[in-house]
Amino acid sequence: MKEGLIIKLYRERAGLTQTQLGEGICSVTHISKIERGITQYSSEIISLICKRLNIDLNKEMKQYKLLEKKLHEWLEVMVKQQLEELEILKEEIENNAYIYLSEVQNSYQILLARYYFTKGNLQKGKEILDACQQQLGLLDRYEKHLLEHTLGIYYLSLGKIKEAIHHLTNINPIEYNNHEFYYHLASAFHMIQAKVKAYHFGNLALSYFRKTNNFKRMLDTETLMLIQMGYNDVYHFEDTVERYQALIKSCKTYKEDVKVVNLWHNLGVDFAAKNLYIEAREAYEKALEGCYSLSLPHIELGARRGLVHCSILIGDTEKAILKKHIQLGNALANQMKNETYLHVFHLLEIMLNHSQSDAYYQYLEQTFLPHLHETGQESLLLIYEKEIFHYYRTTSQYEKAAELASKYMSASL
Repeated sequence: MKEGLIIKLYRERAGLTQTQLGEGICSVTHISKIERGITQYSSEIISLICKRLNIDLNKEMKQYKLLEKKLHEWLEVMVKQQLEELEILKEEIENNAYIYLSEVQNSYQILLARYYFTKGNLQKGKEILDACQQQLGLLDRYEKHLLEHTLGIYYLSLGKIKEAIHHLTNINPIEYNNHEFYYHLASAFHMIQAKVKAYHFGNLALSYFRKTNNFKRMLDTETLMLIQMGYNDVYHFEDTVERYQALIKSCKTYKEDVKVVNLWHNLGVDFAAKNLYIEAREAYEKALEGCYSLSLPHIELGARRGLVHCSILIGDTEKAILKKHIQLGNALANQMKNETYLHVFHLLEIMLNHSQSDAYYQYLEQTFLPHLHETGQESLLLIYEKEIFHYYRTTSQYEKAAELASKYMSASL
């Protein structure tokens, strides 16, 4: 019972023992049971206890319930990406006297970790989650699912897709009512090219966001589902492009600038997959322009990679300009400690200076592709395995080419 928690908090603040609090009112055993919420008690006893502690229990109960409400609202604004309310709620929560109670501390700490992820401080957030994992046995079912969800978000941010899927698939949707995790599952399956699963979980996420009137996340989910339809559907690709344009227009109308940048990046990926490198480069350029003003490092890495790669294949851009892009991308990847994109920009440097030489394909085969397999980043794997497949064919390495081709043939069955 929450009343017992409140009494315990104020007893400890007053520096009283259970014996001192119960003196002349009830036994120390009864005080202990009241604090633990495992006994019935009369209103007269509670009235005398509250008088000794100089508290209004009804008022304190309202404060406790307000804290629970604010914690729920804090998660809600994170899900809805209402960043302007994030700090206001954080301050209100931290000013509530009951924030240090163990019964709410776990939820608060996990939400605080997600807050830091929202702010781009992955290290601080992960330190908090590590501490929460040490208390795993003390978490209730909802808190365990909240922890799994937040860990999934963390590993997704790092590009460690297998770990992300491991945590996200541990969640029971009956016990955890924040079905936003379906979106993160869809994103993870998208990253490993499991398009049917990505579309399935995207559809579940879309239903949840519609139910909760979360327009921003509906746009995110529709974008993700569109990508699943766009990769291989050559005959309807014009329809796919039109849907991208419609989503970009909707995002601009509602001033969702970050989503506009993401859409341009994804459209660039789709164009490049169809070997439409000029159109892809234009889309990547528009994505990169948005990254400068909005500070979107993860999208910037992908857009800069795509722009340089397409430009090298087109062959109409000055080498010095592309070299500058590679330097900027490499510096950002270093800053973010993103090992994958350090490999990417090293490959682009080899490609720029030596065309697609044996050194390029040796690094690709022996270093970068094993890294992508290990981290489960299938989106990049698809791009670079396509390159090495053509290399195997042109260098008469037919056995390797056949082995790689069989992988994609079996995946499409």
